[in-house]
Order: sequence, then C-alpha cells, then structure tokens
Amino acid sequence: MKKIFMGAAVASLLFACSGESSDGFQLSIDIPSAGDSPVKVTLEGDSVIYEGNLTDGSLTANLSDFDNQFTMVQIMELGQPAVYFHDGADVNITFDEMTGFNIEAGVMNDSADALNDQSAFFGQTMQVLEQKYMTAMDSNDVDAQNEIREEAMNLMESQERMKIEFAKRNDILGASIALSSQSSNLTYEDLKAVLDQVSPEFHSAPDYTRLAERVETMGRSAIGMQFKDFAQTSATGGTLNVLAVEGKYVLVDFWASWCRPCRAANPALVELYNTYHEQGFNILGVSLDRDGASWQKGIKEDGLPWPQISDLQYWQNEISTYYGIQFIPQNILIDDNGVIVAKNMEPAKLGEFLSNNL
Repeated sequence: MKKIFMGAAVASLLFACSGESSDGFQLSIDIPSAGDSPVKVTLEGDSVIYEGNLTDGSLTANLSDFDNQFTMVQIMELGQPAVYFHDGADVNITFDEMTGFNIEAGVMNDSADALNDQSAFFGQTMQVLEQKYMTAMDSNDVDAQNEIREEAMNLMESQERMKIEFAKRNDILGASIALSSQSSNLTYEDLKAVLDQVSPEFHSAPDYTRLAERVETMGRSAIGMQFKDFAQTSATGGTLNVLAVEGKYVLVDFWASWCRPCRAANPALVELYNTYHEQGFNILGVSLDRDGASWQKGIKEDGLPWPQISDLQYWQNEISTYYGIQFIPQNILIDDNGVIVAKNMEPAKLGEFLSNNL
C-alpha cells in the first residue's frame, strides 16, 4: 500500500516539473456484449456529468475532471452500475459475465478495491451464518439462534472497525469510506481522526466538507459537553424541556414506535428504571414518530413510565437532528448539571454504571 502511494507521489512530482497539466481524464469502455447501450456517469445525488452511447460496445470520451469521490458509470444494457473512486486518473472499464466489472482508475481506486477484497471475506462468513441461522430456526433452537445473531453482530462490527481503521490512513478516500459506514458505534474520535489526516489539497472536496459537518455535529454530544436544552410536546400534553427532567442521571433515549430494535430494547430499560429510579435515575424518551396515535400506542403497549417528548417530525426531529442521530435506538446520558457523561450505552453497561454511581 505504501509503495503504491509513494509511486503516485513521485509521478505527480515529475509531471509537475515537466510543466504539463491536465484538466480532464479519459473514459474508455470496451464491453462488446453491451452493444449500443446508453451510458451515464453520475456522482452522489444523481448529479450527471456525462451522457453518451456505446458503439458496438465501445466508447472513448474526454471528460472534465471533478473532485475525488465515488463515481457511478451506468451502462443501461447491463442493468448494473460500475462504481469506482475517482482520483483524476484515466478510467478503463471492461466486463466479464463471470467476474463482473474490471475497472482501472488510478491508485486510490486500487486501494478501494483492496478494501472490497477484504470485505468479501466478511460477506462469505455472513452467508455461512445465515445458513446456520435458518437451520436453527427450522429446529426451533432458540439458544443457537441467539448465539448466531450475536456472532453476526460482532462480525458486522468487526467489518466496520476494519473500514474505519482503513479510512484513518487513506486520505480523501478515507473520508468517503467513513461517510459510507453504517455503524452506529463510530465515535467522534474515530471520525475526527479520519478528517484530520485528509491532505489540504482535498479540503474543497465534497466528501471532506460533508465529513467536517458530521464531525462538528458529533462534537456536540462528546463526553463533557453541555447538553443543549430543547422543549417539545409532551406525551401527556403541554411542552417539556429536556433539562427540566429531574434525576442525578437522565438517559435521553432516542426511539420510535415503528422501530423494532427500539421496542425490543424497552423491556430492559423499564427494568433499569424500576430498579434505579428511586435512587436518582430517570429517562426521557425523544420519539422520532410522525403519527401521534402510534406514538401514544407504543408508550402504552411497552409500559414506559418515564416522560416522553416529540415534535412528530420523524428523522427531522429537532433534537435528533442537532445531535446527528442517524440510527435508533441511541441514547445520551447526562448528569444533574446537564453534562454529557456517556453515549449509546447498552442496558448491561448502563446497569453497571448506575450500580457504581448511584
């Protein structure tokens, strides 16, 4: 990996010394089976930068350069896009019925391919676990199902951890990788480390800007920060301020009645509430519902005794948006001064914390 990037740096230096420059790149496609298929090159958000047609499966086009980011080349006849990471190098695309697309697109795309190769192992292992889980379901082996489910969750988290460690050492490609992560366990420190290693020359790239915005948002809920007060409609009527909820420790729990994992977690929270409430523990539910009747029904069905608020704006809930909540359930634990002391605590960890601090 280091040799690849060193070679790219030397090539860049030599090119600069020659006095030559380039403001574009060449896209070449050679896929005879695609015939005269339309071709479209798009960026995230469906921004179209090129449209054309193959001629007997071939195309060569000179395109204006753009910021480094994942790019989609749609060849309509094939029914599936070719995705690569653009770093300004020429792009050559071929296709094999057995192995799929082969894309040559520069050193950063080579690194992205290397990451994909590592991720393929996780995918194969996950398929094996899925087969084992189906067998356990057929035999009604609940213990085996639970073990396999936990193993699958650990596998997914290992994959995301591998991706974020890769992102921390791969410049602007790393920023793009970090933004694509689906893990709810990425920390502010993880993303800040990715952001800080991006070279200044890429600070105008859209993925750097997006990651910087996400890091800023996540920083609002960093340990030691003051939780911002909000007022929303209470489930019992009127409005309620977050910091008006009394307790030595208050868990701000982001959930929704339509969220199955949230509902599955509620019994454990009820148990913790019943155990520690008289000692100073409280919970404030912040619902990402959009239907008031469903919200009220979920509270009643799950027997949630703690205060609840919502603005019924779904994922645009003002509080969750401010704190960058992209997955639920999530939570933020604050003390009686409104200072954030922990985030995203599983019931077992939360119980341990409360046992030691109340």
